[in-house]
Amino acid sequence: MSDAPSAPRPASAPGPERLGTPNLGDVARLAGVSVATASRALSGRAPTRTSSHERVAAAAAEIGYVPNGLARSMMGVGRRSVAFVSGEMVGPTFAAMASGVEEVTTAGGHLLLLCTTHSSVQRERETIYSLREQRAAAVLLVGSTPVGEEFEARIAEYADALEMVGARLILCGRPPLASLPHVASLDYDHVGGVRAAVAHLVELGHRRIGYIDLDEESSTPLQRFRGYREGLAAAGLDVDERIVLRTANDIESAEATIAEFPLIDEGITALVCVTDLVAVGARNGLRRRGLDVPGDVSVVGFDDMLLVADLTPPLTTVRAPFHELGALAGRIALGQTAFEGAIELPTELVVRGSTAQPASR
Repeated sequence: MSDAPSAPRPASAPGPERLGTPNLGDVARLAGVSVATASRALSGRAPTRTSSHERVAAAAAEIGYVPNGLARSMMGVGRRSVAFVSGEMVGPTFAAMASGVEEVTTAGGHLLLLCTTHSSVQRERETIYSLREQRAAAVLLVGSTPVGEEFEARIAEYADALEMVGARLILCGRPPLASLPHVASLDYDHVGGVRAAVAHLVELGHRRIGYIDLDEESSTPLQRFRGYREGLAAAGLDVDERIVLRTANDIESAEATIAEFPLIDEGITALVCVTDLVAVGARNGLRRRGLDVPGDVSVVGFDDMLLVADLTPPLTTVRAPFHELGALAGRIALGQTAFEGAIELPTELVVRGSTAQPASR
């Protein structure tokens, strides 16, 4: 065993030893002011910037004091957060809506939180209650949702739980719930958009118009299919379930669905698709079958996603105001726009090269 002396311990750094996390009282003592004065100075609520304000700021910087943002938000001061909650955070439609919310929240010095539930009810509930604990200003529940009493009961629970802490629930991209008129709802005109698409095809001379729907029972596909029914009815045409297809909301699934469908035998000259993703898949599937778009079959989508205007041919589609809806939701969440109940923003049919008169005309 070595008899060599142990290495000396390093000398402590000069200055007072820091014990624990610095608090507001420490700032006040160092600045020589009251705790109330220090609180006003750090919260920005002081009427004018005085020498004591400067001392408080310098003291806070010296000892590394960081104000408790959660505590300040609970007192109604400081930054607030707005939560954007969706099943999945994928695709340009969600990005455009989130961009609108972010534009408003950050302009006011507030925060936007992005949360995903992966379509799990348990995760959704845990997320809502975590945001409640954090005193978020509002929770935006975004996108297509289930329909039925179970969902409405869940929304009523969330709205009441958030209201208890001064927060609010806002449904975005979903129609209002008749049983919950006090829950704010922002949506766009799904029904009118598809109805306009069908009317456009009828005007071109199409009479055998198929529809590609999603294989799920949720609010968005239900509204868009209603627009298809109403569009046909307005033209004196009946819905033929044999030419209503169902698929998943991705390009590959829609392409496979079209590849297996006897379009020629059914005499279909046009397809209305529930989303742009489905429309792109339909276009690819038609080409695999040796059919031309729009020479043999016209195709219409919905959403006006980025890049669909750059396809060959560019896609005729319904443009939805995703960014505008997000911005409006942000203003309502932060109390910049008074709003109760429901609002529906208009959609716009954008006619491009994927639709034309039927070849037989």
